[in-house]
Amino acid sequence: MDPNLERANILLRQGRVDDAITQIKNALHQNPDNDEAMALYARCFYDKKQFDQGIKITLQAIAIDAGNNYYFYLLAFGFYRKNDNKTAVVHLEQSIQLNPYFCESYGLLSHIYSEEKDFEKALEKANEGLAIDPENISCLNGRSVALNKLKRTEDAIETMQLALAQDPDNEFTHSTVGWNYLEKGKNKIAATHFKETLRINPNNTNARRGLKEALKSKIAPYRWLLQYSFWINNKGKKARWIFPLALYILVRISSTALEYNTTTQSLGTLLIGLYILFVLITWLINPLANFFLLFHKDGKHAVNDTERWTAITVVIALVIGSVLFYIGYSTVEDKINMPVTIAAIAFWAMAIPLGNIRYPLSFTAYDGRNKIALVLTSLAILTAILSFIYLPAAIVTGGIFLVLFIINNWVSIFK
Repeated sequence: MDPNLERANILLRQGRVDDAITQIKNALHQNPDNDEAMALYARCFYDKKQFDQGIKITLQAIAIDAGNNYYFYLLAFGFYRKNDNKTAVVHLEQSIQLNPYFCESYGLLSHIYSEEKDFEKALEKANEGLAIDPENISCLNGRSVALNKLKRTEDAIETMQLALAQDPDNEFTHSTVGWNYLEKGKNKIAATHFKETLRINPNNTNARRGLKEALKSKIAPYRWLLQYSFWINNKGKKARWIFPLALYILVRISSTALEYNTTTQSLGTLLIGLYILFVLITWLINPLANFFLLFHKDGKHAVNDTERWTAITVVIALVIGSVLFYIGYSTVEDKINMPVTIAAIAFWAMAIPLGNIRYPLSFTAYDGRNKIALVLTSLAILTAILSFIYLPAAIVTGGIFLVLFIINNWVSIFK
């Protein structure tokens, strides 16, 4: 191998991507048609999360050597990271056709099929790879994920233990094991593996996210909703909107039926109240759990700027709303102070979109969800201000907030 590429490989393993690129450019300067250098260059772009550029470079390597199965695997990996699983599968099948003994292609296929909720096929592909190399880490991890999703817990644990025995310092394995345990509700064991991953590689974002989920799972409502999230995601994409819609229809029908009878009217009211409480918890529990992490010895280092500020602003809005609501009901005897009460409701309502705002603040830098959150927050602030200036105008802006909020939530369910 070219000495420049040998040094680039070492630097890339050390996480020194820019230094590796310098060495690769030296190699390409000496030989512009060096397909091995192009493949290594593509990996550098993937590490920098510049997947389109990495794919472009990989295609150039394939144009030089179309019979190299690794290049098709590398191409598939780029599309996988772009969430284009369909295209990734096509290129992985090409890789396997060129070299049916390259286990990494089976391992990546297994993970893709798990993401697509085809857990039986994910297990099949992992087993195909392990038939070639029983110690392949990617296939062992793919197998453990598939077995975990198929509720074959003992087999999953055995596979996880085998993967760790093969390479106890593999960050990917520890992260996979952590997520498997987290899905089983064993957040303490999961946190241990996520911490080990971060010890090996402090920049592993998947493990950092997993550690936050494990720590937040100490809060019972968050733990229950996380398990619900795992459950509904394992059911497939359609279940994500079918189940909430079915739950809403069931509550409406049941509460209406109960309210027809005077003896069961209170049960109908209780049912609606519990449903509203459930919905409010799903909207607010994440920023509230992040607020808990701000005071946790491990969690305070895991949250990013967006999570920190959404947690703080949501709690501030809820506290201000509660104080105003108390004032609205206590300042005037036997009467409700309507302007203060409406301002209180506006602050309570504001807490929900505040939890979806990205930081640093920008209206154009982020996705549509952030834009909608900023618009809703602005409407809530305007409603709170107008409630003290001109109450009818506050009712109008509050109504606009409510309509946009309802439309946005129902549309987001079906996305």
